[in-house]
Amino acid sequence: MEMDKKRLADIVVGICNDVLFAEKGKTQDIKLPELSADEWNELLQFAANQGVLPIIAHLFADLEVEDASTRMVMVRWFVTAQKNRSRYYIRLQTMREMAAMFAAEGMDIMFLKGATLAQLYPNPEWRVFSDIDYYLYGESDKGIEVMKNAGIENSAYYHHHTQASLHDILLENHYDFVERVNHKCDIVLDDALKALAEKEGRTKRAEYLGNDVKNAYVMTPSMNALFLMRHMSAHFVSETMPLRMIYDWILFLKHNAQDVEWELVKELYVRSGMMQFASIIQQLIRTYMRCDSIDCPITSTQTHDVEKVWKSMIYPPKTDPYRKFSLKYYMFEARTFLANKWKHKLVYKGESYGVLFLKYAWLAIRKMTGRL
Repeated sequence: MEMDKKRLADIVVGICNDVLFAEKGKTQDIKLPELSADEWNELLQFAANQGVLPIIAHLFADLEVEDASTRMVMVRWFVTAQKNRSRYYIRLQTMREMAAMFAAEGMDIMFLKGATLAQLYPNPEWRVFSDIDYYLYGESDKGIEVMKNAGIENSAYYHHHTQASLHDILLENHYDFVERVNHKCDIVLDDALKALAEKEGRTKRAEYLGNDVKNAYVMTPSMNALFLMRHMSAHFVSETMPLRMIYDWILFLKHNAQDVEWELVKELYVRSGMMQFASIIQQLIRTYMRCDSIDCPITSTQTHDVEKVWKSMIYPPKTDPYRKFSLKYYMFEARTFLANKWKHKLVYKGESYGVLFLKYAWLAIRKMTGRL
């Protein structure tokens, strides 16, 4: 019999909270639940889908388990989680290569999300990420030429970044921080982020890449407060918002909330129509993640939407099983899009859902016909 998703979420959140918010050296005292082999397998699959498997699986390293079936399940998932360690370091090395490539041309690079957020975790290797997102301070086109000269070809994407590959890692070159083609509210945020990048975007170096890397930077706290909330909301609308994104936000607040220019951030939340979503996130964190001592001036909201958002996270839509950019792929995406109308109303207030559907359909046609 399958475990209820609510119970799965409750156990996973409980363990993750114990690990991520424990005092230094106290993780060895964390007590794991008594589950059967099948239940552990289901729990760890859920954790993997939510992007938090390494946070839990590292506890198995010195664990003595008598039941052979349970032990084999734990070993299998432990090995899966350990692969994230090598992926993390491959990405760090790739980022160093990128920084060196642009430094040779006198260019600076800002890395977004990914390894930067991983530094907020007790162990950076526990933060799962795949792509490398970066911003070239308005020199995206020059960056494409530099990469081309190095044998790295970029291709167009729907909006706000191009795509390339290095060491089988997807590289996303952001000419815009957020997409400003389909949502008017994003123009406000993108303009603000670009202005902040010019004003303070070279004040925080990506120190985790090593002292020899002089031209790599990360977002300032105020930039992250804007970018992470919009990133969460965009994923929430288009697909799902995994627990990993919520933990990114909680850890960001715990480490950086005191350095955020909150009056500016709140004003931009309001102007972009994002304040309601931000309030829902704060209440969700308090209700379901059991984190009450978060230094953040965003007022939480007690509405039915909080429960609805939480359920959409633990009962996420199915992943598109079809070949990317095929007709069946777009048909599946269209069905998911139509089912997410209620999410659109929360995030993109006052914007036409029908017009957005037509825009996406036109982009899909252009992509399938090679005209994008």
